[in-house]
Amino acid sequence: MGATTPWWMVILLGMGTVFVGLSLLVLLCNLLRMAFHKEQPAAPAAVQPAGNTVSQPTGAERQRLLAAVTAAIAEAEGSDAPGFKIVSFVRR
Repeated sequence: MGATTPWWMVILLGMGTVFVGLSLLVLLCNLLRMAFHKEQPAAPAAVQPAGNTVSQPTGAERQRLLAAVTAAIAEAEGSDAPGFKIVSFVRR
C-alpha cells in the first residue's frame, strides 16, 4: 500500500506549520498597525495643581456610593447586604 510517515516528521511538519502561521499573523498585525495607526501630535503637558482636586462625595451621594459598594460586596460573597456593615470607605 503506502509508506507511513515517521512520527517525528508529523511533529516537525505540525510545529513548522504553526510557526509559519503565527509568524504570518504577527506580520499582518504589524502591517495593519502601520497602515492605520495615526501618530498624535505631542501636546504640552498640563500643569497639575498642587492640591487634591478630587471632590469627595457628601450626603446623599455618599450614601448611594456606599449602597452600591455594599450591594457589590454582598453579591460577590453571596450573602445578604444587611448581614454586614461598612465601617470605613476611603477613595484612592
